[in-house]
Amino acid sequence: MKITKLPLLSSVRDGTPALPRAMVLALAITLTGALGSRAADGAAAQQLLAAAKAKETRAQQLRAAASAAQQKAADDQMEASAEERDARIFEARALKLLGADPNKQRAFNLRHEASRVSVEAQNMLVSARNAEQRAAQHTRNAEELRKAVAELKDQPATAATLETEAKDQTAKAQTEADTASREKFAGQAQETRAKTALAEAEKLDPETQRQLAPASAKTVVVEPRQVK
Repeated sequence: MKITKLPLLSSVRDGTPALPRAMVLALAITLTGALGSRAADGAAAQQLLAAAKAKETRAQQLRAAASAAQQKAADDQMEASAEERDARIFEARALKLLGADPNKQRAFNLRHEASRVSVEAQNMLVSARNAEQRAAQHTRNAEELRKAVAELKDQPATAATLETEAKDQTAKAQTEADTASREKFAGQAQETRAKTALAEAEKLDPETQRQLAPASAKTVVVEPRQVK
């Protein structure tokens, strides 16, 4: 039986001329490229989602650790308060046994005041340090969010959400900066007040002062971590 080969794409059944071979090849190449590009975009999207998951998981771990550390710090502060209480009681009993004169009693009051004010200064200066750190991080967050917004012009709803968050971060940065300034000023004033009280107590009763633990009127502030 004789088989007749039909010309490739020479015609269609309704008689309409088919597309030229070159155009067909061009379309095929275009479609192949589009499919390849879409596959590459899909792979890139999967990588970004995996990275987002890893970042969110790390954030949750850091917040859990920070929460635990915060609770431990509160417990340590509570224990420190109890130790200071006992120290004051023991010192007062010792002064009673020694028959403390008015100067020694005045020095005792000044040491007690210096200790209380020193703790307040420590808390304020640490609060200022932390507020400065938060302000810096909020500022950086806003910058990075706005960079992302600029890349999402074809996704207005998503961009709007990020822009709103960027504005919120900027507002928080300003609030934290104001808090840092206020707390630092007040903390430094209290620190000076504590030093003055200790110096006066030492003049009034240097002998007792030498037998007690050295007062820590200087606040130690940890070096801030670099923002990311």
